[in-house]
Amino acid sequence: MIIRLELAERKLAQFLATGRANANRKRGSEDRKQGPQNGLIADLDGVGAELAFAKAHNLYPDLSLDGAPKADCTGRWGETIDVKTTRYASGRLLAVPWKRADPCDIYCLVKGVFPDYEITGIATRAELFADENLTDLGHGPTYALRVGR
Repeated sequence: MIIRLELAERKLAQFLATGRANANRKRGSEDRKQGPQNGLIADLDGVGAELAFAKAHNLYPDLSLDGAPKADCTGRWGETIDVKTTRYASGRLLAVPWKRADPCDIYCLVKGVFPDYEITGIATRAELFADENLTDLGHGPTYALRVGR
């Protein structure tokens, strides 16, 4: 099922992506994207995916601008959820190794390009951070797991 962000949701995503990018640069945070894409476009795709996931599951997303929250949203029973996004049909669920020390409970892969997304897979922290999933995709070590379709 394709989840299309409505006009207000698109404006919110653009505001959050720009605000988070600016806050990260001010703080001197390293850009940890795992591909060659433009950072702001990657941020917009990511925030859009977070909003699409929250919309599809009737959850409230993290709307903060002032730092990298542990979770993108919290589930109905208090579980922490980290939404990952890719533009690639063959994309995998990715997580950087340092997140293993304080992981979310659930990781979700959302594929698409702003403003259209599809939730394609989900994994628990144990499934994603399994030793056999540690690989290098050309940007340093990362956990990569094929989920869903």
